[in-house]
Amino acid sequence: MTNRLRNYGLLGAIALIAFGMTLPTAKAESVADFYKGKTLTLFVGFSPGGGYDTYSRLLAPHFARNIPGKPKMIVKNKTGAATIVLANWLYNAAPRDGTVIGMIARGAPTHELLGGTGAKFDPAKFNWLGSMNNEVSVCVTSYRAPAKTFAELLRNRTVVGTQGPSSDSEVFANFVKNLLGAKLKLISGYPGTAVTVLAMDRGEVDGICGWSWTSVKLMRGKDLKAGKLNILLQMALVRHPELPDVPLITEFAKTKSERDQMDLIFSRQTMGRPFLLPPGVPKDRVAALRKAFMDALKDPKFVAAAKKSKREINPVSGEDVQKLVVKVLATPTETVLAAQKNIKAEGKLEQAVLKYFKDTGTVTRTKRGGRRVYFTLKGKEVRTSVSGSKTKVTVDGKKAKRKAIKKGMSCTFNWLGHRSGSKNIDCKS
Repeated sequence: MTNRLRNYGLLGAIALIAFGMTLPTAKAESVADFYKGKTLTLFVGFSPGGGYDTYSRLLAPHFARNIPGKPKMIVKNKTGAATIVLANWLYNAAPRDGTVIGMIARGAPTHELLGGTGAKFDPAKFNWLGSMNNEVSVCVTSYRAPAKTFAELLRNRTVVGTQGPSSDSEVFANFVKNLLGAKLKLISGYPGTAVTVLAMDRGEVDGICGWSWTSVKLMRGKDLKAGKLNILLQMALVRHPELPDVPLITEFAKTKSERDQMDLIFSRQTMGRPFLLPPGVPKDRVAALRKAFMDALKDPKFVAAAKKSKREINPVSGEDVQKLVVKVLATPTETVLAAQKNIKAEGKLEQAVLKYFKDTGTVTRTKRGGRRVYFTLKGKEVRTSVSGSKTKVTVDGKKAKRKAIKKGMSCTFNWLGHRSGSKNIDCKS
């Protein structure tokens, strides 16, 4: 009897199909269903307080709001080797389900192509979501520096700080030194632009060659207006309209080979603030996140927030970034070899010695559950980043979580300075 019923069931199914009817199937999970109720993590490859970090934190809530299913999004920092550490992790170990997003250095895709080591990824296999900016970087020195113009940079020895082998600050400085003959000494290994700028303030270095113009204005707009910073050179393929009197590096190309090298090196500026997903993420989620990324950058709430914070937005789509990466990786060998030679340092570079200071002040406010703490120091409000895993926090002598830091507390911060992270925070209630 049982076998007979099974046969009838099979014959019935065949009959349904014959008459154009289909059997019920499991409903595929939509992108919105997948993301609903989830928390996405946006990893930034540089330390808190710099341009990449501030841009990421500005975009995150608006990005999340435009994703189907409206998930939450948190921002974390995963630093090392000018974001190569993050890129390697995204490629080899990160979840491939669309819940982890990265923001890496614009130079990371060409790191290995240009002779860099340590990269364990194929840039073309990442899923590029887009870029918030088509950037222009500049060579900047302090008012105390021996070189205040590019002409003087060709004559006067000037010390610049860099953030590691694939960072703009190191690649661009070496290129300007080797190809154009600038008298530069490089000190490598600062964990981010914010810390490098602090080193410039203290006189440890004279400047930075490879600082995004947008970040210069954001971080040191008052110093610019006060004449405390010198803008020596623009490093991009197109001049920024706000810098009509600052020379553009392509003006100094003497041969086709030199210009081709500049096209290769500075193509990264098009992907000025790049966001990406690991390989292997389902295509429908990649498409949804690319759309959400571009929609977020046009979102009126984001536009208003960007304008209020004076951040320049000039987006490039994920599809265009993907095509650019593939194109750059196909650069002729002779151009690549010449560029490799010109971005390398002669000998081992001096490494930065990070100097931590202890400063005491009264907490004026906190943000994001204590991840950012603002306090008064010498009559000014300054800020520090507080890591849940790397910062040791004590309140009244007892170990505490960062959210225990409250307005009005007197705290001693062991840190590198304004906008940097703290190693230790000791507070009294």
